[in-house]
Amino acid sequence: MADQILTTTDEVMDALGGTGAVAVLTGRTSPAASNWRGFDTFPANTYVVMTEALRALGKTAPDSLWGMKTAPEQERASA
Repeated sequence: MADQILTTTDEVMDALGGTGAVAVLTGRTSPAASNWRGFDTFPANTYVVMTEALRALGKTAPDSLWGMKTAPEQERASA
Protein backbone atom coordinates (compact mmCIF):
# COMPACT_ATOMS: atom_id res chain seq x y z
CA MET A 1 0.00 0.00 0.00
CA ALA A 2 1.40 3.40 -0.98
CA ASP A 3 1.88 6.13 1.57
CA GLN A 4 -0.80 8.75 1.76
CA ILE A 5 0.69 12.07 0.65
CA LEU A 6 -0.48 15.15 2.53
CA THR A 7 -0.02 18.51 0.84
CA THR A 8 -1.02 21.22 3.34
CA THR A 9 -0.24 22.16 6.91
CA ASP A 10 -3.90 21.53 7.78
CA GLU A 11 -3.78 17.98 6.38
CA VAL A 12 -0.57 17.22 8.27
CA MET A 13 -1.92 18.55 11.54
CA ASP A 14 -5.19 16.66 11.19
CA ALA A 15 -3.32 13.45 10.37
CA LEU A 16 -1.17 13.87 13.48
CA GLY A 17 -4.20 14.22 15.74
CA GLY A 18 -4.95 17.93 15.64
CA THR A 19 -3.49 21.08 17.10
CA GLY A 20 -3.12 19.83 20.67
CA ALA A 21 -1.36 16.64 19.63
CA VAL A 22 0.99 18.53 17.31
CA ALA A 23 1.78 21.01 20.09
CA VAL A 24 2.74 18.15 22.42
CA LEU A 25 4.70 16.36 19.69
CA THR A 26 6.73 19.47 18.86
CA GLY A 27 7.02 20.91 22.36
CA ARG A 28 5.12 24.06 21.43
CA THR A 29 2.09 25.72 22.95
CA SER A 30 -1.33 25.02 21.44
CA PRO A 31 -1.73 28.65 20.29
CA ALA A 32 1.65 28.51 18.50
CA ALA A 33 0.78 25.22 16.80
CA SER A 34 -2.65 26.56 15.91
CA ASN A 35 -1.02 29.41 13.98
CA TRP A 36 0.67 26.89 11.68
CA ARG A 37 -2.69 26.03 10.14
CA GLY A 38 -2.69 29.45 8.48
CA PHE A 39 0.91 29.21 7.28
CA ASP A 40 2.28 27.68 4.09
CA THR A 41 5.11 26.02 6.03
CA PHE A 42 5.92 24.66 9.47
CA PRO A 43 9.00 25.78 11.41
CA ALA A 44 12.01 23.94 9.98
CA ASN A 45 13.05 22.68 13.42
CA THR A 46 9.88 20.54 13.59
CA TYR A 47 10.72 18.63 10.40
CA VAL A 48 12.27 15.49 11.88
CA VAL A 49 9.75 14.87 14.65
CA MET A 50 6.75 15.54 12.42
CA THR A 51 7.92 13.56 9.40
CA GLU A 52 8.82 10.60 11.61
CA ALA A 53 5.36 10.72 13.19
CA LEU A 54 3.76 10.86 9.74
CA ARG A 55 5.88 7.95 8.54
CA ALA A 56 4.71 5.87 11.50
CA LEU A 57 1.14 6.48 10.29
CA GLY A 58 1.95 5.53 6.69
CA LYS A 59 1.72 9.13 5.53
CA THR A 60 4.17 11.55 3.96
CA ALA A 61 4.31 15.23 3.11
CA PRO A 62 6.60 17.19 0.83
CA ASP A 63 9.77 18.52 2.46
CA SER A 64 8.76 21.95 1.19
CA LEU A 65 6.05 22.10 3.89
CA TRP A 66 8.96 22.71 6.28
CA GLY A 67 10.75 25.10 3.95
CA MET A 68 13.26 22.42 2.97
CA LYS A 69 14.90 22.76 -0.40
CA THR A 70 16.23 19.81 -2.34
CA ALA A 71 19.27 19.86 -4.56
CA PRO A 72 18.60 20.19 -8.25
CA GLU A 73 18.56 16.86 -10.09
CA GLN A 74 22.01 17.52 -11.63
CA GLU A 75 23.66 18.02 -8.26
CA ARG A 76 22.14 14.81 -6.88
CA ALA A 77 23.27 12.79 -9.90
CA SER A 78 26.87 13.93 -9.54
CA ALA A 79 27.06 13.38 -5.77
